[in-house]
Amino acid sequence: MPPKKKAGGPSKKSAEKAKDKLVEDKTFGLKNKKKSKNVQKYIQEVTKQVKGANTRADRLKEQESKRKKDAKAEQENLKSLFAAAITQPKVR
Repeated sequence: MPPKKKAGGPSKKSAEKAKDKLVEDKTFGLKNKKKSKNVQKYIQEVTKQVKGANTRADRLKEQESKRKKDAKAEQENLKSLFAAAITQPKVR
């Protein structure tokens, strides 16, 4: 039998339902006002805020990985610049 899953927190489905509920609560009654661009813009902003709550953490991870990659590329560049020159033997 496979091991049981650990109950370390809410499941993905319940977290998604909670996000949807939060969006519905914040935009209650506004979706019927389809004429106003400002209302539609507000609804989109609220949706992005709720759905993308952890984008800051993702962005920080991405920046860290990019910084490491750039540092490694710089090290390789310096190695290639300051490497000992290989002398070719003369062909007779």
